[in-house]
Amino acid sequence: MTVRPASGVRPLVLKFGGSAFADLDGYRRVARYAVRRGAEAKRPLVVVVSAMSGTTGRLQQTLDALSADPPARAAAMLLTAGETVSVALLAAALDAEGVHGCPLPAAATGLLAEGPGDRAELVSASAETLSRALADCPVAVVPGGQAVDAAGRIVMLGRNSSDLSAVATAATLGADTCELFSDVPGVCTADPYLVPEARTLSRISYEGVRRMSRHGAKVVHEGAVDWAERAGVRLLCRPFPWSGGPEGGTAVGTGPAAAAVVVHKDSDVWCFRSGRERRSVGGRLRSEGLTVTEFDTGTEACLAVPAGARGAAPHLRTARRLGGLCLVTTLRADGRAEHTLVPRAEAAAEARRRHALLYPRAAGARAQSVPPTAKARSAHSDVLVGPAPAAETPRPD
Repeated sequence: MTVRPASGVRPLVLKFGGSAFADLDGYRRVARYAVRRGAEAKRPLVVVVSAMSGTTGRLQQTLDALSADPPARAAAMLLTAGETVSVALLAAALDAEGVHGCPLPAAATGLLAEGPGDRAELVSASAETLSRALADCPVAVVPGGQAVDAAGRIVMLGRNSSDLSAVATAATLGADTCELFSDVPGVCTADPYLVPEARTLSRISYEGVRRMSRHGAKVVHEGAVDWAERAGVRLLCRPFPWSGGPEGGTAVGTGPAAAAVVVHKDSDVWCFRSGRERRSVGGRLRSEGLTVTEFDTGTEACLAVPAGARGAAPHLRTARRLGGLCLVTTLRADGRAEHTLVPRAEAAAEARRRHALLYPRAAGARAQSVPPTAKARSAHSDVLVGPAPAAETPRPD
């Protein structure tokens, strides 16, 4: 259902990833930017926010210390706390700028999901409550990656799902564009943190970016792409801070596919006794909301599974884990996918080598984009649970 705000004006929908909130000044920067965009466009604004960088990983780490297999509802309640904090802090920053921002809980987003509480599937969206909020204030601040189930309980739409919240909101409110801000220049042909020569694509098709996401690239959430394509919402993927005009970054919608290299750095590799067993386990894990990649080594049927994923262990009891190895996938523009296993320490070098084969650089040519600096973890990400012990290494968000 699509219901526009009472003014009848299509709203702007902006999503900000956790990297925008690496420090408290990040909330001020986002608030100032949002105020300026809303004033320039003379349109109501929905701002979808992620947890500050590092928070969800730290919360997950704390949960793991208490239970190897925590209840999904308990996990959802804890892991959604980071986005709730961001909603409150951004609303406060907007108020400091003299703009009333309405902080909304998951129950007021109109997003309904079903399935496990910590990785539920978004099934419908209603614009009614958001439209009422926008009729009363110029900016609605929404927690990313959250919804409620049929019983009204808060659920999490999986990790890195703020994109999904933003796009579903844009589609439901009738917005024709949704802007997704992160810590990379746009949709790139490889992870620019691992491959500095990665190119930023000016445009790519829905199917092209969906395929990259399906194979493990952290570009745009696959479910977000599905919602965008069904509703005809164009996605603009940009870095933040953003000082450019209405064009720039990567436009996702109409456009070509693209070749890319994906390093499955946050996944473990498991081998099975047969391809049939591998397919069966892969299907069950996908049905539980996990992104897995099936591939063959030539002698074994394997599966790349997100490391430490809750609920995965029972499905992997008959499989053998290949410790110390990492999957590197080459996606060709014609639809082919080539998989290679390498020692984890050599994964970045292998990705650079494969990327150079896809995109040879002419002698003397300059890189098309400046690679981002190292990922920053917010100094405030421990506000809910305190600092991690020195011997522990926080998981990446």
